[in-house]
Amino acid sequence: QFCISMGERINKLLKYNGGSMAADTAALYPALRSAAIDMMGTIHDAMQAGSNVSNAAAAAATAGGSGGGMDDGIGASGSGGISSVGIMGGSAGLDFGWAGESLLVDADDANDSGLGGTGADVWTRVDAPSSMESSHGGVSGSTTGRQSSAALAGIFSSSEWSALQGSNGSGSSSSNASAGLRPLERAFLEASVERLCAPLRFMFPEAVAVDEDGTAIDVLPHLPSRYDLAKIDAGIREELSLADPREGGGELTMVTMISENVVDLVEQFCASARGAVSDAGEAGYLREDDGTATEALLHDMKLCSVMGTLATSLRNAPENTYIAPYRPAHSSQHEEAATLCKISLKPALHEIDSLVRTTILTPLFRALNNRVSSAIAMMHQGTYLEEKMDDGAFVQHHLAQIYDDIASSHLSKLPSEYSSMVASTIATYSIYTFVSNASLVRPLGENSRLKITQDLADFELCLEQLVVKGGSTATLSQMDSGRPYAELRAVRSMLFWNGLDRDLEAQPADIAKAILREVWVKDVRPSTVFHFLFSFAPSLLSSPHHSKRMTVEEYVATLVKYDGSVDDGEAAAWMTTLA
Repeated sequence: QFCISMGERINKLLKYNGGSMAADTAALYPALRSAAIDMMGTIHDAMQAGSNVSNAAAAAATAGGSGGGMDDGIGASGSGGISSVGIMGGSAGLDFGWAGESLLVDADDANDSGLGGTGADVWTRVDAPSSMESSHGGVSGSTTGRQSSAALAGIFSSSEWSALQGSNGSGSSSSNASAGLRPLERAFLEASVERLCAPLRFMFPEAVAVDEDGTAIDVLPHLPSRYDLAKIDAGIREELSLADPREGGGELTMVTMISENVVDLVEQFCASARGAVSDAGEAGYLREDDGTATEALLHDMKLCSVMGTLATSLRNAPENTYIAPYRPAHSSQHEEAATLCKISLKPALHEIDSLVRTTILTPLFRALNNRVSSAIAMMHQGTYLEEKMDDGAFVQHHLAQIYDDIASSHLSKLPSEYSSMVASTIATYSIYTFVSNASLVRPLGENSRLKITQDLADFELCLEQLVVKGGSTATLSQMDSGRPYAELRAVRSMLFWNGLDRDLEAQPADIAKAILREVWVKDVRPSTVFHFLFSFAPSLLSSPHHSKRMTVEEYVATLVKYDGSVDDGEAAAWMTTLA
């Protein structure tokens, strides 16, 4: 009844004078929720303590009655049971401060009632906690606001808490559903979202420009500044701190609901950022003459930095809000709150990563990989012919400068988490593409094999430098489960396999068994082995790309996708080889 009455009064405050006090009343929700949980914890602990004391008294009375008869049992109860435990059972544990003196009976009335001169304070309450109360933390422990997880679970599942929240239950009217803490919580969350999203109204404004004739021209949208992002970061930490009893006067179980508001903020921010993307796509990111970044790409990379800064703020917000202010004296409750906050903010981080990947990074590495593919395909322009062995290393002439330009002009302008992603994708694609092109080289003499082997070593060094400059902590051997790097190393051994030259009359089954017994065969793709076998064939047998009337670059593009995936291309290569 007390909880229902409090809930009705809260509802009246929210509706007072047409809701004029709703905002101010909603601001009291953190403190009111904390006080309510402390009160419910006090009741819960008091009932638990009283139940334990009553059970102990009943057990003592039963033992006394069986040992000394009815008179001894009554005597024991009179001297030790009623005087020290109380005749009201669970009332022995009602030692909570908010009850006041209204529950106490006058001592003079108690003396006149003939209860052996026992004062009211003795038979209605316990002045000092018993040993059993101390073992359960006592009532005083519940008033500190640091409830255990088990205690909070008991509080939130109790009928009293449901009544205080305004939920319908047994014995409550339907009008209680609109009363209690629930409307106050709803008003508080709405005000919280309003405070969080207020800075968004001034971000991503539409850019307008006109030419000399007054005709509107397309202009890239404006992006938030560092000051705008710092304001959002401060607002997020301020809202999260409302759940901290020391900072915002709230209660740590509010972390999840406030974090959900932060997720709403990030979703609105991402929706606005999506409209600020240049939409140039992979065709408009690089200049055709030198492969440098266009204005559209520079704009989108700045947007990438904005999203990266916001993501960093979200990752650091839980620790900066709940742990850093109290380090090194932070409590386990604050660590748990920070962990819950990190889990609750994961959807926001996923939303940011999804936006950056789909709208910026995917078109970027597709454009860069297209440039790399064109450069690698130049190895078929007579690079490995026997009469051109003095032209120098192919990788140093055609690929090294491209990878240096990618690192300096593109990766260096992206946040580390995104630059490492782009570098990893380019490295994976480059390895598969280079290996597929090398396996299609015909004719393949002894000097050509040696030169390709040297280029493979130079190629590995270039990619290692690209990955390091991209800020990735992983090496080539760790990317894509190590499969691209394993194939890169295995191809060096494959190039010098001469099983067909040793026995010209060998049967196909024997040749297949000989290949499968090689150590390197487990690390290379089937298409790589098939294409390599064409180097032993007579010139009258067309290469796979010739039979499909495609250039080498176009054919390799069917084997390796721009995102580095190769699974779909293997089935196509098998059908082409059989044909």
